Amino acid sequence: MQKKAFTLIELLLVVVIIGVIYGLVINSMQKINDKEAHLSFESLPSFLESMHNQNNVAFVCIDNCRECAVYVDNVKVQEVDPFMKEERVLNFWRFDANQGTQELRFRPTFNEDDRAFDVCFRYEIFKDGSSSEMIIETQKQVFDYRGFLHPVRRYSSLQELGEKRQHELQEVLQ
Repeated sequence: MQKKAFTLIELLLVVVIIGVIYGLVINSMQKINDKEAHLSFESLPSFLESMHNQNNVAFVCIDNCRECAVYVDNVKVQEVDPFMKEERVLNFWRFDANQGTQELRFRPTFNEDDRAFDVCFRYEIFKDGSSSEMIIETQKQVFDYRGFLHPVRRYSSLQELGEKRQHELQEVLQ
């Protein structure tokens, strides 16, 4: 009478298949962690774009930019390392064609208990695909967020950015 059992080759094949699946899962998880680990002012729009999918997605920082999280349709889905917490200078501006750069203030956010938190930074991609437009000034450089369809541009100073914007405005008006 013969016993029914797995052969050594069958067992090795199962172990190899499990190893491949495990490797694929770990690799995909690592890619998600790498995206977050390399988060910066320049990569933030593409990071949020990956979560957009016709939802309102926001990156919100509170407590003097020491705590940041991603919100999808106003529900916190992920806490994120605040990449800007080491910045000593962090100012936010908006560009007005008539008045130049104007200081930007963010509206407060509320938790589940309706407790208000002062927002240090907020960048959003809205359901319609548009996004926040702002200028971010750090100690060393200035980032120009023009909207979802434009890449983030970097300048050495707020003055350089203002001159570039005024020049572009003059070209459009001619």
